[in-house]
Amino acid sequence: MELSTSSAYYAVSKHVGLPLPPSPSPPPSQSSNSNNDSNNDSNNGLSSDSSDRVHKALDAFLSTYYLSKFSKQIALTYVSKIAADSTPDQDRVKKWLMRQMNKTLSPPPNCSPWQRGCPEKLPLLTALPVWPTSEFSWVPRLESSFPVILSELLSLRSSTSSGFQPYRAPSTGDLDVGDSCGVSATDKGSWNVFYLSLGSVMDFSSNRSLCPKTCEILESIPGIYGHSFFSCLAPNSHITKHNGPTNKKLRCFFPLICQDNARLRVGSVENVPLKKGKVLIWDDSFEHESWNDDDSSRITLIFDVWHPETTVKERKFLSFLGNSQLRAQKKIVEMSGNKDNFFSIIDRAQYLEVAKEELWT
Repeated sequence: MELSTSSAYYAVSKHVGLPLPPSPSPPPSQSSNSNNDSNNDSNNGLSSDSSDRVHKALDAFLSTYYLSKFSKQIALTYVSKIAADSTPDQDRVKKWLMRQMNKTLSPPPNCSPWQRGCPEKLPLLTALPVWPTSEFSWVPRLESSFPVILSELLSLRSSTSSGFQPYRAPSTGDLDVGDSCGVSATDKGSWNVFYLSLGSVMDFSSNRSLCPKTCEILESIPGIYGHSFFSCLAPNSHITKHNGPTNKKLRCFFPLICQDNARLRVGSVENVPLKKGKVLIWDDSFEHESWNDDDSSRITLIFDVWHPETTVKERKFLSFLGNSQLRAQKKIVEMSGNKDNFFSIIDRAQYLEVAKEELWT
């Protein structure tokens, strides 16, 4: 049985620490007092059993983010505040929190069938496969910076180390590449990336030092999500269909070197064109795939921005949880020595050789 929204939020709003599990049944001599206590709980709309289940469910949910005791108190303070807030602004996080606590697997009501492969779906967000760039005020400034960004990209050709590395992921797929460094995302050709930022726990300062103006421009974009890289899809390559990790962000493509035969499918939208120097904003929580059918490489600046309907408070809370989880997972990986994981694969892929013809053809 799922937790009742009303009882759960009454429970979390009672106290930052949440209600404690129910006490053992009192002896018969205290039965009248027990009945009074039970009536009080009933009047409040929350039984001690419900309180206990809320406490355990919320604690279990927060534990997945590996929060320290202090960080957990910060999270609980925020949860208590949104629980007591009856304004529509908090409905989205409330519904998301309840889905996490109840371990609800079914997609939110407004979710597109094309988003069902996305592991994290925030409710009540507009779901569009491709977004009009007119809704984002920063687009003209970025497009006017095309010559600056292209110049820094091209300067990498003469760098002692290109900084590009094969895109790899943990071994959950079947596109084995035979070098014991995760799996590829392509079934034809190759895909190489030059990371500028990736969450709060990966250090790409050496790459960033080669492209300082590009990094400065990215950091000036309102709502930047903290994930950016140059993406090089080699000639005659295909990135297989997949879903991104969450719908709380949008993906932005800024093609720098691009021919007419580069295209993208996002959900049911076929053949989304990529045009050099023109920003494309789309939702990578939709199933998507990408082709470069040309004899020349396609190089794109890729970055993410928060979904425009998320609030500043939501972004801070969700970033707080996500960064804590990433830091803890990285530490666990380092201690375990497991090499088939997100962090170690990206680190090891830096040392894999990338042929120049895959990048600059």
